[in-house]
This record gives sequence, C-alpha cells and structure tokens, in this order.
Amino acid sequence: MFMGEFVGIDPLGADKLIRQMETGKDVLGRTRPGLESAIAEAGADWAGRAGVTAMHRTWWFFHESQQDLKWRVDTLKRMVPTQQKGMLTATMPFSNQTEAAQAAKKDAAAITEALKRHDEHLSGQSWAEVEKAAAALKGRVDDPAYAAALLAALGPTAFQKLFRDWMNNRAAGNRRGLTPESAKRAGDGLPGLLAKAFASAESSGRLGTEWQKMVETAPSDILTTLVKLAPQSSTFLTKAAINLLNRPPNSDAFPTDANWNLYNLAKAFAANPEAFQRFLAEHPKEAGTMLDAYTIRSSGVPAYEEALAEALDGALKPKSGVDEVRERAWINVINSIGSEHSLWIGGSLGTFPNSPVSRVLAKNIRPIFDNLARGQADKRAQEAYKQAVADGVENPPLPPPYLAPRAPWNTLDPAVSARFFGALMQDPATAKTLMNLAKEYVQDMDMGRFHPSDQGNYGAAAFYNYSARAGALSSLLLSGSTYAEWSDDEYAEWLADSILMPVDFADEFVPDVGKIPGTGKAKMLDEIKDRLKKMITDYMDGKTPDDAGTVANRLVNMQVDVMIKSLKEAGHGGLTSDEQATLRDAAMGRMLGALTNALKVRGG
Repeated sequence: MFMGEFVGIDPLGADKLIRQMETGKDVLGRTRPGLESAIAEAGADWAGRAGVTAMHRTWWFFHESQQDLKWRVDTLKRMVPTQQKGMLTATMPFSNQTEAAQAAKKDAAAITEALKRHDEHLSGQSWAEVEKAAAALKGRVDDPAYAAALLAALGPTAFQKLFRDWMNNRAAGNRRGLTPESAKRAGDGLPGLLAKAFASAESSGRLGTEWQKMVETAPSDILTTLVKLAPQSSTFLTKAAINLLNRPPNSDAFPTDANWNLYNLAKAFAANPEAFQRFLAEHPKEAGTMLDAYTIRSSGVPAYEEALAEALDGALKPKSGVDEVRERAWINVINSIGSEHSLWIGGSLGTFPNSPVSRVLAKNIRPIFDNLARGQADKRAQEAYKQAVADGVENPPLPPPYLAPRAPWNTLDPAVSARFFGALMQDPATAKTLMNLAKEYVQDMDMGRFHPSDQGNYGAAAFYNYSARAGALSSLLLSGSTYAEWSDDEYAEWLADSILMPVDFADEFVPDVGKIPGTGKAKMLDEIKDRLKKMITDYMDGKTPDDAGTVANRLVNMQVDVMIKSLKEAGHGGLTSDEQATLRDAAMGRMLGALTNALKVRGG
C-alpha cells in the first residue's frame, strides 16, 4: 500500500524557483569545462578542495529538485483544477515518482491479466473483473508519473481495446460516438479513468511518439470519447479534431447512425474556449466542416447545433482569449457561413429559423460591426472612384483613407458579410437582435455632433465618415434581409427600420437648447416610418405601377429629406443646395442598389 503526503505549493512561486534552478544549472554547465581544464593544468598544485565533484553534485541537485517539484506541481494542478492564484493543497497519491511508476506497472499488469481472461470467456462476469482491476486507478491518474507509466505498460493497442470492450459491454447501441447518457456512465467508470490518465501523461509531455500516432489510427468514437471525458491538452484536442474532420464521411463503421462524435467534439471544444478560438482562426477548412449547414442537418443529432453554439459563444464572445486570434476566428466563421455556395442560404436544406448558432453569433457580433461597416463603405467608395474615372470626371473623389478597414478585416469580402447576415436573419429573433445592435452602433457614433458644413475639414469629414459607415451597415443588413422568412408586413417594417437607421441620431448629442423634444422626435420618426412602410407594402401588393428601382429611389430620397430636416431641427441649420446634393448622392450610392435588390427579391 502506497502512502502519499499532504502538500501545499504555490504553482507560480514553484515555477519561478524551477526557472531559477535552470539558470543555476546553466551557470554551472558553462563554468565546469573551464574549471576542469584549470584543475587538469594545475595538477598537484590545485589549491581547491572539492573541485568539479561538488559542481556535479550541485548540478544534479538542481536537476532532481526541478523534476520533483515539477511533478508535484503538475499533479496538484490536475488534482485541484482552478484558475485562482496562490497556494494549492492536496494529499499526493504517492511520495515520489518512482513509487508512482511502480504502482502503475502493478495496476497495468492486473488490468492486462483481467483483459486476457475476458478475451477467453467473453462473459459479463469476466468483464466485471476487468472493471474491478481498473478501479484501482481511482485517485491515482492525476499523477502524471503514474499515468505515463500506466499507459507505457498497457500500450496503445490494449488502451484502445479497453475503450472498445467497454462500449461493447456498456453502450452497445452507441455505434457512432457515445450519447450523453452513455458518456456520463463512461466518465464514472473505466473510460473516464483512462481518459484522465491520458490527459495527465500527454499534457505533461511524458508520452512517446506511438501515442501521438494514435490520433491518426484510432476509431473516431474512441477519439471523441477521449476528448469528451477528460480535459485533454489544447494541442491534442486540436490534432484530434483536424484528423476527425478530414476523415471521409463514410469512414465510420456505421455512417448512417446519428453522429454523436460531432456532438462530443463540440462539447470538448466548449470546455476549452481558447483552443476552439485558435482552431477557428488557424484551421478554416476544418472549422468550415463543423459549421457547414449540411454537417449540422445530416448529423442526426439536433443537440449538435446547440453544442456548437455553446463552443462558438465561448470562443467569440467579447474579450475572450486573444483579440487578434478572436478576430481571425470571426473572419473564418463569416467566410464559412457566408460563402457563395453556403447551404445556410438558398440551399436544398431549407431555412434555419430557430438556430442557436445564429442567435449566439448575433449576441456576440456587436464589437465587430464597425469592421464590417467599414468594409462595405470602402468598397462603395472604391467603386464610385472607378466609375468616376471611367466616366472621365476631371477630379474623381478619392476613397477616404479613414473608411478602409484595418487588417485582417481588409481581407473580408462585403458580399460574404451580406450573405452571412442573410443566414443569421432567417431566424426572426436573431434579425431583431441585429437591428437593435445596429441602431445602437449608429447611436454610439455621436453623429449628431457634426454637420456637413462644419467649419474646418474635421467636422464635415467626421459627418461623412460616420454617415458612410451607418449607411454601409444598413446596406449590408438590407442585402441580408432578402433571405429572411417574414410576412410582408414584417418585411416592410424591417426595410423601414433599415432606411431610418442612419437618420435616427440627429439630436443625441447636441446642446439641450437645440434638441428636438423626445416625444416630438419619436412622433416625427413614427410618421415617416409609416409613410415608408406604406410605399413598401403598396409595391409588394402591386398597388403601384412603379418598379423596384423607382420605389427604392423614392425611399432613399425620403431618407435624405428626413436627415436634412433632422439636422435643421436639431439646431445645426440648413444645408446648401450643393451639400444636399452631396448628401443625396452619397445615400444613393450606399443604399440604392441593396434596397432595389431587396424589393426585387421580395417581389411586387
């Protein structure tokens, strides 16, 4: 019977001490050759006493102390999983690594012998003996020295066989990954102990190359069980995911069964948000497979989309992980869902009206609105410049540099962003969330502080900058709205809100003396919105001979009229004819195309 000891260690302090000892080893290592040469040269005249022997002993003292301290810290971290700083305390299962390895070899031998007898009898009783032998692992597998010795003694083949035999005996109906009920039983039994042992040994770098190769050869259900039942290292989880997601769809023994492997992989990523964030950022192909509409619909597991949404929430929510990595993750998600041939929109799979993925993405999208708006605004400015050059305009308007999105957002195609919005907006609740967040984005610009004719370049430039971005975001949402599943009245409401979004700012941040009274402003906007809705519904009901382009032109002109009136009533004064023309041209350029297309798609 091995007896452990009660230990209390501050991991941060221990890590610092380990680094200091490494520095000491480095000094001794660099000093020793010169000292040895000096002693050899001096011969009998050497005046020192201990010589290099003391240096050797000191070096080995540092080295062995490092190994022992690291082992204790690694074990404590697994026994007491916490993000808190300070002292961790626990009773170690073993007093030293040698003792741990001896116990592991003994336990592995007992399991191997029981497994051999089970292969001979293949009975419920013989399998119970295997589980009884494996019960000795409880309370020990958090020790990485024990875990590594155990796995080395078992070997990858027997390790996988234990998983397979457990599934055959305890979860026979789960042929393509464990269901949540089976996974719970597995976590409390032999597979859970083995998964924890693997996590302890692998995360501490104690496994040989033969175990790394197991990622390529192990059946899918064993890999997903391994990552589901214990928190594996981010490196191993990512390797397993990449391998699994690149396997042919029919590579499973029962490819038509419900795919709980996908669910378990998503749950493993949900438990490790930083790993999933980096996976999304660095592996767009495999991430795209997880996000693919066909993957979601064909999995046969409705809970998969919920698990995927949970993982996305952890990886993409504001301030999670590393900013730069999170942004690249967002871009790959948008590129995947909004790709030209995405089955999320306009495909043979129908629509996604109640998608937890859509709702999670909308919930977390607010911080990146500005990047998407800038991309659309810059694209429009570039197109306007090229058209002016083609038309022979003498001084074509150069695209304002302040509109351009920064890297890596400058790689994202606004057309993809529009389709991405369209995919999300198939869910009515998500569409409302997006509109509310878009209004919040516009209001946060404080656009009412500026005026197209402000003295000096800054005020006027700021006004056109903000209005361009507000209009661009509205244009993206308009383009996406063509995929929404709404009644005519709901659609008219949405279009009216989108048209008014760049306008509903006028008195937010001007002096009180010049503000429109709140009730008066609301009444004015409600009246305008009703007029816009009537124009839209008349078109959709065939009550007007005008085509989509004509109706869209009238709607955008009304938007500009409201903006001019709002500026005047907010105390900014009126606009000159040239300023009004500039404002009208800019609004037409930003919104006319998207609005015309939205009306055409809906039909008149």
